[in-house]
Amino acid sequence: MEREEASVSWRVPQRSSAWKWTARAAVSAILLGWIATRVNWREIGKLAAAARPVWLGMAVLFAGLSTPITSVRWRILLQVLDLSLSFRQALALGFVGKFFNAILPGSTSGDFVRIFYATRAFPGKGAMAGFSVLYDRFLEGVVLLVLGSLLAAAFYPELDSRPVLRNAAGALFLLTLATLAVVPILLHYLARGRLWMPGHGKTAVRVQRALEEVLTAVALYRKAARANAQAVVLSVLAHASSAALLWALMQGLRLELPFWLLVTTMVVVNVAVALPVSISGLGIREGALLYLLGSFGVSREEAVAFSLLLFAAGLFWSLFGGIVYLYYRSVSSEEENGRFRHS
Repeated sequence: MEREEASVSWRVPQRSSAWKWTARAAVSAILLGWIATRVNWREIGKLAAAARPVWLGMAVLFAGLSTPITSVRWRILLQVLDLSLSFRQALALGFVGKFFNAILPGSTSGDFVRIFYATRAFPGKGAMAGFSVLYDRFLEGVVLLVLGSLLAAAFYPELDSRPVLRNAAGALFLLTLATLAVVPILLHYLARGRLWMPGHGKTAVRVQRALEEVLTAVALYRKAARANAQAVVLSVLAHASSAALLWALMQGLRLELPFWLLVTTMVVVNVAVALPVSISGLGIREGALLYLLGSFGVSREEAVAFSLLLFAAGLFWSLFGGIVYLYYRSVSSEEENGRFRHS
């Protein structure tokens, strides 16, 4: 099969309904308002002002490190499908995804933007390219659940005396087991190679063709043991960079709590933040950290300060992604205008 080269068109994706965005923004506002009435903001300001700048700078660097790693991972998974995307394009789309994660609901909305561009980068194989994004994120999510569960299991005796953390760890175990149980069943069903779309119109034909592309992608990924292993290793490295970010923030704020606890807690928080019910997880992340870390003796002000600095570190790279998006969109528009003038 001849490998297909990508040509990314940086047009603006269709926007979601305004009322949905407004509803999720309202959720964030309500949660943040509720938290605001339960913390001393002057104390939070003092904590932020007393934070060690070197560690905060390192936190910002670690926050951006995961994107190059995941970009390499996505290129490997695309190559399994004989789709070629340059590292520069993959990295640009990774940062653009971060930008849309910051302004759209949930922490995975940027992936749908990447799917939008991936489907247009490979005409004729759009569904296959879009599925690669979902598979990429699926592997990362499974690795995160497994790592979090292993860590919680290793330190479960210390969690057992704290009902809040024990219940959170129990929910994490159940989610991990459910995911690992469903995956083989789903793969077995897809391996049968039959997904049928009822109807005979043009839309039904296009959907059926897309489903056949997805089945082809699944079959190729099932056989790509080496690529899957590489993707898992890169997922571990990406999560390690996120753990390093947490370590740097913990040192910057001088928080005194076990590092393993913070990492385990953030796995649970990331699962909650991924739900598309708020804008960029605002409110949910702060509330979850306040609730979970508070059971280990961390003050409300420390938990909120940590959460806001964590958001700020990610927001730095989200804004960088916005600049990347504007740059490439302008370049794409100039190229399209040039082709129009010479046609």
